[in-house]
Amino acid sequence: MTENAKDAWREVGERFASWGRRVSDRYQASAPGDAEAAAATEQELKRAAKELIDELARGFAAVGKTLRDDQANRDLGDAIDAIGDAITASVNEVADAIRTGGKPPTPGEGGPTTPDV
Repeated sequence: MTENAKDAWREVGERFASWGRRVSDRYQASAPGDAEAAAATEQELKRAAKELIDELARGFAAVGKTLRDDQANRDLGDAIDAIGDAITASVNEVADAIRTGGKPPTPGEGGPTTPDV
């Protein structure tokens, strides 16, 4: 496990680079000897990898900017609170059903059910 974010992201880069080299090595080993076609395919793979990295960078930059936005942080806090409220309500419904001898409600029904007689 890495000690900090910089080391963690360096590790991510190294892992993907290693994987990419393995794909490239296996692809070149399976080629029937057409070096020109292999080079063109390698260029296409590099272009696709660069596009993927660029998109990931844009995504992480967006997350970073959002985390620095006070309103976004309040929205995230509200969303996390809503998850907690939903979990609490679900647990309470099940506990009420157990105490009253009824069955827990199925998702979407809401409210405790009456015991089967």
